[in-house]
Amino acid sequence: MSTNNDVSERKLRPIYDAIDSLNYKGALSQISKLQKKQPDALILKSLKALLLEKIGKSSEALVICNEVKERKPTDETVLQSLTTVYRSLGKRQYLNMFDEEIVQIYENAAKILPNNEEIASHMFMAMVRNDDYKGQQQAALKLHKTFGKRTNRYYFWWIMSLILQAEQAPAAQSGIIMTIAERMMIKAAEEKRLEEIEEVHLYCNVLLAQNKVKEALEVIEGDIGKKCKDDTEIFRVKQELLLKLENWSSLHTISKNTLIETNPDDWKSYLTYFDSLFHINGDNSSSTDGDSSSLIGKNFDEARELIKSLQEKESKMDTPMRGPYLAELEFDRRVSLHNKGALDEVSTSHIVDYFRRFASKTCCFEDLQPYLQGFSSERAKKLIDEFNATIDYSQTDDKAKIKNIYKQINLHKVERYFGLTANFDSEETINYANKLWKLYQDSLQYGIDLVDTEDHYGDEFIILGCHALIDEYKKKAILLLETALLKSKHNFQLQLLLIRLYQILGVYLRPIEIYKTMDIKHIQLDTMSHYIVTRSSSLAFYKEALQSCKDTLPIYRSNVLETPEMIVHAYKYGTYSKVKEFIEFRRELDNSLQRVLSNRESIRLEIIAASQNAKEITDYLNEMDISDLHYNEKFCESLRDNRDFEVMVNFNPSEKPSIEELTRSSPKLDNIWIKLFTIIPHILKNICFDKAADEISNLVADLEKLVGEKEAPSLTAEEKQLGKIVIKLGFLYIAIKEGNLDQISTAIGQFKLVLDEAYANVISEVKLLEFSWSVINRLAIFLEITSYTVIGIKTMKKLLGTKGKKSGQRELSNTLQTVNVSLKEKLLEIKNHLNALKEKVKLEEVLGVLLPSLKSIPNLEFCLLEEKEQFMRHTISRLSSSWIKSIENLAKEFDNRITLI
Repeated sequence: MSTNNDVSERKLRPIYDAIDSLNYKGALSQISKLQKKQPDALILKSLKALLLEKIGKSSEALVICNEVKERKPTDETVLQSLTTVYRSLGKRQYLNMFDEEIVQIYENAAKILPNNEEIASHMFMAMVRNDDYKGQQQAALKLHKTFGKRTNRYYFWWIMSLILQAEQAPAAQSGIIMTIAERMMIKAAEEKRLEEIEEVHLYCNVLLAQNKVKEALEVIEGDIGKKCKDDTEIFRVKQELLLKLENWSSLHTISKNTLIETNPDDWKSYLTYFDSLFHINGDNSSSTDGDSSSLIGKNFDEARELIKSLQEKESKMDTPMRGPYLAELEFDRRVSLHNKGALDEVSTSHIVDYFRRFASKTCCFEDLQPYLQGFSSERAKKLIDEFNATIDYSQTDDKAKIKNIYKQINLHKVERYFGLTANFDSEETINYANKLWKLYQDSLQYGIDLVDTEDHYGDEFIILGCHALIDEYKKKAILLLETALLKSKHNFQLQLLLIRLYQILGVYLRPIEIYKTMDIKHIQLDTMSHYIVTRSSSLAFYKEALQSCKDTLPIYRSNVLETPEMIVHAYKYGTYSKVKEFIEFRRELDNSLQRVLSNRESIRLEIIAASQNAKEITDYLNEMDISDLHYNEKFCESLRDNRDFEVMVNFNPSEKPSIEELTRSSPKLDNIWIKLFTIIPHILKNICFDKAADEISNLVADLEKLVGEKEAPSLTAEEKQLGKIVIKLGFLYIAIKEGNLDQISTAIGQFKLVLDEAYANVISEVKLLEFSWSVINRLAIFLEITSYTVIGIKTMKKLLGTKGKKSGQRELSNTLQTVNVSLKEKLLEIKNHLNALKEKVKLEEVLGVLLPSLKSIPNLEFCLLEEKEQFMRHTISRLSSSWIKSIENLAKEFDNRITLI
């Protein structure tokens, strides 16, 4: 076999030099010359494959790789070249489909050279990338047996692989595997192999996986655990173990010692200290000993003394930590719950003291929030007055004034949280917004030197004001937010609230513009993209919406390609705790709910785009692979909802809907929505390609059940209507396939009724000539209904035509044509109303309506400022231009359907 040894280093050097200088064609030329003399040299073939892949000739590269693979190479350079090509090909297709080939080339090489550690190690890593836990366990065992005398790491690779294998195995088999892993760990401990903290973590994980909590604690508290005495994670594990074992005395001791000796700001230790203290008191209170009540009091006094001593220590620091002061509030809360009473005056004074000390920190409100429950309106107002009294408004120093800005913001947050602004009438709401606008204006002078990437100190005055305005004055809220955004270009709270308010008004262009400036990337594409992708088809910006869906894909591609490398590196560096963490991260993204939502929305948009042309929609449905479009319960239950709905700040009372909920333009998507927009393309494809009636029948039954569910809050009325249309199309198709003329006639009649109902719903809304998300959504859904109808009727007319000239079928075909004629008339009527709506949302018309409205009583002072007139006009023009574009897009789409009919 020709390998690297058959081609001298001297001859290969010019090739490597050409590759290093990115002269790939020159390197290929050098290889071609050498291959004339040595056509079978694997090193030349593998390098040629590598170069062909780099210049985009992937198919040729793959052919050569597979040819070399069959020769079972063992040379490291050849193996690395093949690995690089296979991985690159996987990246091009955003799949790890070539991992099996990489595993195979190293398996072959390892069989030929069983004593080559490098090859054996690469084989293990190939198994890791391929999620082959059993394979990697066997590979790790071979590594340990062959090379284990020089290193312990293969031994722990073996154990880690066993743990992963056990997690995927049936319960009975899993128990056996974990028992083996435990025995191996015991042996490692006896042989003094446990040298690193991560290996101790691994031992604990093996025990905890079997629920051996006591044994895990013994490991941590024994000689092995001494290696980890300064490790924070091991300490946290110890706390959790003591908590599970209800060893309150030990938990109390270590938590107290940590607070005194190590970290007086360790919030977790405060919580475990209080947990243990109250459980100890609970045990004492059940005692028949007459001194139990005094003992409880003594314990409480001891806790207060501890807190006071820590506070005293912190008070001497230039920047006191919040922990000891927040712990006092937590202790007060628990004591009041223990005594089954409300917070007393002393506890309230502690809250006021906390505000006095830390109200200049942005986190103050969030810190206080758990301790502001159960206040009557009268007590709440009194507390607000006490908070206000702690602010020294006479300060002249700029730094002190900036602190006062934050204090006032936190004051207003608490005020809103107490619901003290909830019952304002229109005039009071505007006056409140004016007050906050003035505070914002006053704060701007202190941010003159802030760089563009920094938020201004008073931005949250604007957010608070807009929270008050969103129920009745959304357009005025938009003006305030846009003004603040000019100063704080990267304040994502301003951006998110703006996106939501614009969406409610049926505006698409400005939200997508804002979203792009937010630089959403990496994991945020999964957690945050729902703010722009959800029902993105609803506002009729079809190309832009499809691109938004596609823009979410990079995180899922990188998960397939890069997360396996993170797992490999975790093994290499012995960070076993990260192995499971990265695997879990990989699973979260592999099974992401948002990924599926974006995919189904993309399919909706692609069907709408393809439906403009009969051939195009036929080709699209023909090429669409529905085998990966799952909707069964097992699939839906496996999905993980990683969407972040908490990122928008919320100061509303806990019993009220959050700002995120109040600013949704449509219901929150869930598995029911996924099922609807998975079943629909299944039915359309099956109808279009003349599938058997029973195949359609099962799909229609699933859809009928779904649309008929009363508990389907994630679906809009229009989406249910869309589902009903597809159901009736399905029934009509089944009737035609079965050849029952009476059933066909009935099915046509039922379909017409549902189509008429959908039309009536959309026309009633459009006639009002008001623009909002609701209006444009109804129009967009009716466009989908039209697209599905045209697809279905075209196919079914063809079916009736191919069944011969049986009596009545020609009449039924003609009846179907009348549905098309009726639909065409409906579309022409909608177009007329769209033209009228377009006239109404032209800039001159919108300015004529909105400018006086914005300046009307009750007056928002901002809107009366002469210097803001041009800004208001510019903002209104954004509304108008987006509305007009939506209407034009819809009109164009309806025109295409009219032509198609």
